[in-house]
Amino acid sequence: MTQSFISGRTLRQCATLSGEGLHSGRNTTVRIGPAKAGNGIRFVRTDLPGRPVVSIQDVDRNSPPFRTVIKRQAAEVHTIEHLLSALAGLGITDCEIEIDGLEVPGADGSALPFVEAIYSAGIVNLESPNTPLVVREPLCVEDGAAKIQALPHAGEFKISYTLHYPGHTLAQGSYEIVLSEESYLREIAPARTFAIKKDAEAMRAAGLGRGANFQNTCIIDGDQVLETTLRFKDEPVRHKILDLIGDLYVLRRPIHAHIIATCSGHRTNAMLAAKLAELTTVSGF
Repeated sequence: MTQSFISGRTLRQCATLSGEGLHSGRNTTVRIGPAKAGNGIRFVRTDLPGRPVVSIQDVDRNSPPFRTVIKRQAAEVHTIEHLLSALAGLGITDCEIEIDGLEVPGADGSALPFVEAIYSAGIVNLESPNTPLVVREPLCVEDGAAKIQALPHAGEFKISYTLHYPGHTLAQGSYEIVLSEESYLREIAPARTFAIKKDAEAMRAAGLGRGANFQNTCIIDGDQVLETTLRFKDEPVRHKILDLIGDLYVLRRPIHAHIIATCSGHRTNAMLAAKLAELTTVSGF
């Protein structure tokens, strides 16, 4: 994420995590394994004939709401953002992820279980450069009330996020961070996903959120969170940053920029990622 990641990284050995998908409620297992430099980050659907491969660059622009989806032909993987966020936070550039179902396990609703599994497996540097994508001119995407700007910011990945759900004080406020492995682990990785109570009820009625519960999803109702204790007083804002980091990591490169986001979600994050992908100027060139 910062200048310290001058080389690619992979895992020393495999990391395994199982659990229900947040939306499908179905149990799956992911096995995150080592890969050679240049492999990229790829998912292998081990439950499908031929074990089809889907790259994180294969973003599905027509995916269902409230998640990030990758798809190549008949193979797809849902809700990859928390796992990608963990890979980004630890600077993992190359790995093979075997999954035996449609959706990545929701775990505790944050990126922390993935981070812990990867640390347990070990991390090794690869003999390949991990060249940052440098933003040299301002970029902006908007989608209704959601807006994200990417401004030049030499040598660092800085994120400023403002969240505002009217009438719900726990889902309001701002947070700013300069990303490094240490700050990600301490300030962002533990932040769990959240939903406003009425939205959560509507999602359930629509057949979504079948794997969500009061421990892996912070249900916000005005100035209270239901049946759990927030890990941070501004946990929802931090989780939005967690999602943003994961959604931008479809680029598989650290970013040198100041990202200023207001009320953005997966759709707006994907719009910015698409614009950033068009940039050809990188540091050192």
